Amino acid sequence: MIVQFFEKYVVMILTAAVGTLGYCLLINVKRNKIVYGCLGGVVSTFLYCVCVEAGLTPLLQNLIPAAVVTLYAEVLARVVKAPATVFLIPSIIPLVPGGRLYYTMRAIVDGDADNAKSYAMETIVIALGIAVGIVVISLVFYHISHKNIQYKVRFEPQRKSGLSRNEK
Repeated sequence: MIVQFFEKYVVMILTAAVGTLGYCLLINVKRNKIVYGCLGGVVSTFLYCVCVEAGLTPLLQNLIPAAVVTLYAEVLARVVKAPATVFLIPSIIPLVPGGRLYYTMRAIVDGDADNAKSYAMETIVIALGIAVGIVVISLVFYHISHKNIQYKVRFEPQRKSGLSRNEK
């Protein structure tokens, strides 16, 4: 079963790595951080494939990988000391429903309202899954980091005078 899974999805995962690499180069990610972006793309695609095989809904097929790579990007941002978006944006590129959006527009141009509505709904659900996955994890990290900042400010030792040593 595991071998069949990898045979079925290995090309998809490898092309996600190459596509993510290309996107990293396109947006000028620093050379020492490109590997992290590519790894995020591989992780998101692998998790997407696992969710598809598990039979989850399209919303969850995209929400779970988006949430995991957001967690990956937030943790990596603190470890590598870089903005999380440097790792997050390339990591979610393989999840973006570009093909669905193309088919939506194609159906609209062809005047096929039924297919246009169907593709548009699929595109919106996928985009919503990605957005919710990113927002939930980002809000958790935002809340945690602000709690730490408030804690540090509140318990910082106070100087006796209002001036620092350099200002005296």
